[in-house]
Amino acid sequence: MNFSNASPRHANRRQFLQGLGLGAAAALPGMSMAAPAYPQGPVTLVVPFSAGGQFDSIGRIVAKAMASDLGKPMIVENVSGAGGTIAGARVVRAKPDGQTLLLYGGNLATARDIYKSLDYDPLEDLQPVSRLSLAPHVIMASPGSGIKTFQQLQEKVKSGAKLSYGSPGVGTSMHLAFELVKRHYRLDILHVPYKGGANVMNDLVSGNIDLAIIAIGPALSFIQAGKVAGLGVTSRKRSKVAPSIPALAEMGMKDLDTGSWAGLAVPKETPADIVARLNQSAAKALSSSEVHRMFESQGFSATPGTPEEMKSFSLQDAKSFKAVIADLKL
Repeated sequence: MNFSNASPRHANRRQFLQGLGLGAAAALPGMSMAAPAYPQGPVTLVVPFSAGGQFDSIGRIVAKAMASDLGKPMIVENVSGAGGTIAGARVVRAKPDGQTLLLYGGNLATARDIYKSLDYDPLEDLQPVSRLSLAPHVIMASPGSGIKTFQQLQEKVKSGAKLSYGSPGVGTSMHLAFELVKRHYRLDILHVPYKGGANVMNDLVSGNIDLAIIAIGPALSFIQAGKVAGLGVTSRKRSKVAPSIPALAEMGMKDLDTGSWAGLAVPKETPADIVARLNQSAAKALSSSEVHRMFESQGFSATPGTPEEMKSFSLQDAKSFKAVIADLKL
């Protein structure tokens, strides 16, 4: 069209349309750079065990504190089964937008070595956010065993005594930790697997088994009441809730630093700024005096850290148990 001969009415219309086009073009850069606020709505925290246990308790304590910081509700979704791998798969396949988080621990760190048919790698297909907590496992002796110290345990086994120990189940972090201890000290002790720590403690107190290993929180009341003897904890340092029980690191296992630990992860492709925001929120939650009080009441220590530290810790945990898992042919 030749606008040079256009009427004033057409010229005005042309100028209006040109101005509209320029305004829209000017707005586009701003529109493309404006990222939506995070989080967009309720955040789901997937917990790989049923409601009511210690792991679930950690999830709910942290979820409540983080929800307050993020300004959005955090919903705890319990997805149990297959040692936590079902929950892991749920998060691995979730949209990587930070709206779905996973509470995970040693169960997933060792999963790729135990579950040979697993179609994802928990340590590579998830992006760590932060470590949250650690509660050491504690090795205990029944009253009828006559064992009061870890040294006495070693002496009794080496003198030919046939002892048994209970754990909450085959492939659990407690089972693997005790097998690591047996391997290091060359101890021949029969493993008796149970379905949960409560059953282990019942049989230990009654003398049906000589030894046991579970997380220190549920064992604490039995130890304090003198119903069982605490022989050693599996963390690098003594536990604050039971400082009289030595760490196995003090007795030769210098690199042992494991237990019931928990951390946060998101799908692998989650944007770095969202991971950083979640890490910041987790650190703030763990600095709360209320969270510290609730953790310590269950034998847990708050262990915040960077995503890189969480990744390194979980890889080291998996590496520690790799040879034991192979020996046991799990």
